[in-house]
Amino acid sequence: MELYTKDLVLKTVANEDIDEVARMWDFEKGSISLAEAQKAIDYMQGNHNQNTTGHIHHLCFAIYEKEKSSIIGWCGLDGKCSPGKVVIFYMIDKAYRNNGYATQCASKMLEYAFETTGLDSVYGGCFKDNIASYKVQVKVGMILYEVDKENGDPHFYIDKYIYDKIKSLR
Repeated sequence: MELYTKDLVLKTVANEDIDEVARMWDFEKGSISLAEAQKAIDYMQGNHNQNTTGHIHHLCFAIYEKEKSSIIGWCGLDGKCSPGKVVIFYMIDKAYRNNGYATQCASKMLEYAFETTGLDSVYGGCFKDNIASYKVQVKVGMILYEVDKENGDPHFYIDKYIYDKIKSLR
């Protein structure tokens, strides 16, 4: 599956992407072996097979700049990390940050969640010191609904009604 934004292609990975998955699976720490990359691909494909209309188990996209063949990050929707909630995520390699890519990914994930999958709500969050991620969630219309009392991390939420209202204003 491929989704497109102004500057990006968001793509579910397949076996032919193994070298890029090995290079970028854990890009903060470094590359992984091809055997580990194959396990990651199998894991992602197994998760994708559990997604249905109205339900996201886990959906992960590799992020590519248009016309490029290198993965620059990951984004998606996770329905298994927090019971009863689908959580948006995005991670961009440092070399590609500050280009609006996280905002494009978050917008596309919300569009997919509400318009394709038929979800009622999506949650998000970030570490309290991650100002850039905080701003992305605000830009795409997510609402701060609580701050974790233990660590100060902000938690965000958007539902279909709010999404539709924001979309009608754009």
